[in-house]
Amino acid sequence: MGKRLETKLFSNGAEFLVMAKLLLTNIQTYKAYVNFEGYDLVCTNPNKGLSAKVQVKSKNFVGDTSFYLNSDDKAKSDFYVFAQTNSLKRNGEKYKIISDDIIEAKLYVMDYDTVEKHKRIDKKGTNWISISKRNISNIDDYLNNWGQIKRFLKMNENEITKS
Repeated sequence: MGKRLETKLFSNGAEFLVMAKLLLTNIQTYKAYVNFEGYDLVCTNPNKGLSAKVQVKSKNFVGDTSFYLNSDDKAKSDFYVFAQTNSLKRNGEKYKIISDDIIEAKLYVMDYDTVEKHKRIDKKGTNWISISKRNISNIDDYLNNWGQIKRFLKMNENEITKS
């Protein structure tokens, strides 16, 4: 069996992709770089003094819908964003990078309670979730649903913050 593929760059890329989407939705967002177990991004509404912790989980192989979740001993995030990047395809021992013009990344936004409702536990006791219509019939409702975070932060969904 060959070496395991290093996917750290893909994971970091997914975090920055989610951060970009949040910023383009007019949600002030900051990356938590180190020592913030349980979340990767912090979204804020400085006008109301509110913040939301966001955990980004990524899967990079085309069609992979299973995501491991944080263990219960880590800080609780307010939201998960499941980034199905569709960046890689495996053919035997070789990997191929798939461009966005072939298959775009899919970003599913779920609040903590929704994730808890749909999570499963494997034989080793690890929490995981499957992001598919078979497991979550209304999964498309979560696709790019940045409005959930805006509502959590008490922001008008179409409002643009002026400085």
